[in-house]
Amino acid sequence: MKSKNTPKITKGDMTRRRILEATAKLMFENGPDAVSMREISARLKITKPVLYYYFKDKDELIKATFEEGARHFNELLDEINKPGFTLEQKLTSIFSNRLAFIKQHPEIPKCALKIMASPEDGILNTLAIESKRRNRKDLLEMVKACAEKEGIAHADTELVTHMTSAVIEHFMIEGKEIGADKIPSTLPQRLAKLIARGARAARAAALAMALPALLAAGAQAASLDLTLDGAVNVALKNNATVITAEETSRIYKEQVNEYWGTVFPQVSASMTYSRYLAKPNKDILGSKPNNLYSGSLDVSQVVWAGGKVSSAIKMAKTYEKASGEQLKTAQNGIAKAVKQTYYAVLLAKEMTGIQKENLDLAKQHLATIEAQYKQGIASDLAVLRQKVEVSNNEPALTQAQNLYEEGLIDLKNLLGIDPETEISLSGNLGCQISGGDMNGLYQKALAARPEYRNQKYQLDLYEQNIKIERAGHFPYLSAFASRQYYGGSASGWPVDDDRTWTTVAGLKLSLPIFAGGSVTSRTEQARLQADIARTNLAELERKIKIEVKKAWLSLGEASERLASQSTAVEQARKALSATEVRFRNGLASQLELNDASLALNKSQTLYTQAQHDTCSAKAELDWTVGN
Repeated sequence: MKSKNTPKITKGDMTRRRILEATAKLMFENGPDAVSMREISARLKITKPVLYYYFKDKDELIKATFEEGARHFNELLDEINKPGFTLEQKLTSIFSNRLAFIKQHPEIPKCALKIMASPEDGILNTLAIESKRRNRKDLLEMVKACAEKEGIAHADTELVTHMTSAVIEHFMIEGKEIGADKIPSTLPQRLAKLIARGARAARAAALAMALPALLAAGAQAASLDLTLDGAVNVALKNNATVITAEETSRIYKEQVNEYWGTVFPQVSASMTYSRYLAKPNKDILGSKPNNLYSGSLDVSQVVWAGGKVSSAIKMAKTYEKASGEQLKTAQNGIAKAVKQTYYAVLLAKEMTGIQKENLDLAKQHLATIEAQYKQGIASDLAVLRQKVEVSNNEPALTQAQNLYEEGLIDLKNLLGIDPETEISLSGNLGCQISGGDMNGLYQKALAARPEYRNQKYQLDLYEQNIKIERAGHFPYLSAFASRQYYGGSASGWPVDDDRTWTTVAGLKLSLPIFAGGSVTSRTEQARLQADIARTNLAELERKIKIEVKKAWLSLGEASERLASQSTAVEQARKALSATEVRFRNGLASQLELNDASLALNKSQTLYTQAQHDTCSAKAELDWTVGN
């Protein structure tokens, strides 16, 4: 037998609940600004008079929706305020419940942030503030109820309440930035334990200072959030190509030290020990001791070598400069690749959203047609045709999702990080476009492109090499000095009378007379290499101008496409909305409905592609001018 006290749920109550649920869902999906009486009536397939019977206007509808959302939180508080729950258990339930709710409705964080940014005198902001005050008051009463039992100082109850609110708001912000699924599931319990134990130990103030670090650590452990500049910086630290270029640069620096070694005096020492196994005829060579000892300390210094030494030093310095330009070339190339891959991943992400919306539209239209079929308005063939439309849209979504995942792998490869590392991109496809005079861009590119400067250094190297090879025709003058020791004995180490020291010093002049034409041949080879370097420099200059011109044209073309498509999406969306209304009223065909959906999908795709192409072309132009 039913209890007389059990409230009876009427049809009107069910309709009111359906209206509130539809309003909440619409707010979650598209933000509070998207709520309109027309949209709600269209979704629920009820007339506006019926809607206005329950709610006199939009403000009252939104207020009721807020109150319905607060009811869920109040039910949770009623449950955990029952005897037997500790503060830690209560906080764990609150945090876990909030996080689960955000995961169940991933659109909530975006909606909440829009409400926070709404005008101060608007109903949304007023309701949000009232709701926040009411929730904080309930939380404070909950903490105070636990304070005396768990030894929490009365002065700390307010601080614990603020920390609890801060954790809930943190979940909201992280849900918007990285996605609620990326927040560790163990974080609610860890935070609840930290706050509860810190409060019992009278360390609430110190805990409040440590809480932001813990929240940040939890977010960092969940995912690596990358802006465009952040991704480039990671790649410049980890990419193997850049690391190799840096090591090569260090090799050239050591070569500079090697060439400088030819400028300084060369010092060497030597020692020899000999023993006669068969002595020579003493009448011819004189008497020889059994053991002979000799040694010398020699110093030599190049005085003049026809400019060979100075040219070698200049070459070493040029090598060092060239290695620096090679490093910059590698860095610029990786930066461009990272930017374009980053934009490609954003494109795939946007395309995934577009295809998901297209699939959802097809499913919504299927639901409308099925409802019409049940009413006898639509045929079973129309239902079947729309089911095919839904099936045809599913592969496009799968392909877009796969391209997004593959793009992330390519980006991780460029960044030099583990492919299993979770990353999220916080950038967007909105790029600031700046034009420029073509001649100005040419001059900027020739002044800034590191490979162009490197080619100039290569020409300098070959010209210095000509001087080095030509120096083979000139005399070679060097100075030398030597301190020599000589001693001999029949056995053992020579005594004073059996040993002697000598010191010599002088100049040595070497005059090349004939070398079979090898010096002339090497000099001619150096000249030919210098001519090739000049040709390569001129060709590189021409190539750079072509690259700048093509990048400039691509950016202009993409910018024009973006401008032409800027209003197409909104127009297509309005056309679809109008067609949906006409279709529900029997004034438009199913073909017109699907054509309108296809037009929206195409306009969104073209607009997003134009955004990507503009950003990618800008990255290409920046690279061509040496940025």
